[in-house]
Amino acid sequence: MILASDVFLDVKAFLDDDSSGRYNEQNDLVPPINNAILYLVAVFNAAFEAKKISPESLRDLSITKILPVTGITTKKCDLSSITDLWTIFGVEADPIITGSPEVLSESRNRFATRMTLENWNDALADPFSAGTGVSIPSDFVRPGYLGPGAYFSDGKLYIMIRPASVFTADKVAIWYLKNPTKIATGATSVEFPKSLHGLLVQKTLNYLSMQHEGSGGYKSASDTKYGSITEQEIKTLVNLMLS
Repeated sequence: MILASDVFLDVKAFLDDDSSGRYNEQNDLVPPINNAILYLVAVFNAAFEAKKISPESLRDLSITKILPVTGITTKKCDLSSITDLWTIFGVEADPIITGSPEVLSESRNRFATRMTLENWNDALADPFSAGTGVSIPSDFVRPGYLGPGAYFSDGKLYIMIRPASVFTADKVAIWYLKNPTKIATGATSVEFPKSLHGLLVQKTLNYLSMQHEGSGGYKSASDTKYGSITEQEIKTLVNLMLS
């Protein structure tokens, strides 16, 4: 992980080489580093989508949580207890669990395949698809899941898992990335690998300069174009992660 104070030191070294103390941590440095973190999340999302890097590479943000499922032919899993969800990268149907609170003890190697809505519907009649609705020998059954999505009238996020026959107990392990913790002070850690320190400094500098642009004041995260991620930005991130 990266200590925010280390980023702040490098930022001030670029902007305040005479150590004037003109930059206040809370007002000048904390907002832009949080915007820089959101920028990195956007680039990671683009890299995940392009399959240039996997979510599992972010070890400090990876969490496994055991949740109950309900249903007869299709199981549904309520995700509302995961309040810090960034993205799901694994759904393990019917894991071996222990303890209270329940934790993952061992995998049964029944990870579900992530499916589009079209895949999900087609699988109902296709015995060779993950999550098929066709009765096949248990040794060949491969679970599939759909979501997350607000599929029901309660407004909660759910994933749907099929077929129900893969469960011996109504439990599922959700492997996910949590949202990075917002920086509150220089003593807070940024939950990204140290290899991204330089990129984080660069983007913090960028957002700090935007903060002091003209009389308009600071531009919030909603004003920045996180969605306009270039191939070069993805390449830079991937190269740093692999370095």
